[in-house]
Amino acid sequence: MSVLSSCGANPRVRARTLLIALFLTAFGTASSFADPLDRFNPATTDPNLFRLAVRHPDRMKVPDGAATVHVVLSDKETGRVVQEKRIELQRTTTGEQAAEVRAEAPENVVTVYRIPAKQVAELRALQAKYLAMPQSRQQTIGGSLSIDVTGCKLDAADTGEMLISTYLKTSELETFVALAENFDLRNTQASSRNDLENSIPPCS
Repeated sequence: MSVLSSCGANPRVRARTLLIALFLTAFGTASSFADPLDRFNPATTDPNLFRLAVRHPDRMKVPDGAATVHVVLSDKETGRVVQEKRIELQRTTTGEQAAEVRAEAPENVVTVYRIPAKQVAELRALQAKYLAMPQSRQQTIGGSLSIDVTGCKLDAADTGEMLISTYLKTSELETFVALAENFDLRNTQASSRNDLENSIPPCS
């Protein structure tokens, strides 16, 4: 499942499929706070406080390793990838945080994910490397932070809609902010009505 978002100077989210991508003209750019997500700055955010909440019906499951973050730094002029890192998010047991999201749809399942401790250290090193660059060099670096969540259906014969919602909470955001709400996961690969009914694989 994927949700794609794009922006000019600020990280904003626009749902398309269930890969969520935050594109920035400059990796650390954040110029206005009209949108809560404008406060999110990948260059300075605390990776240890990064949380992703996923809300979905109990008829589907998000398997282990199916929620990931992909960070890419690239040269804006040449497109050359300067550095990239892919991280499998880890489930947390923070019931209080899950309750923030579950309140909107108590009948659904809510799972909260975080960045594993080892990758927190690696991301901090990546941030430090970027921030140590001269400002003139920083302006030549573009970045993207994408979140991908994949699901499967518990009943292979289930052809109903699978509405999934994703929310982000970081050191800059006091509460969970919606990235995509009530997105039908079947739309990610469906090109026809038949595809729509069978686009989500059954859980093995």
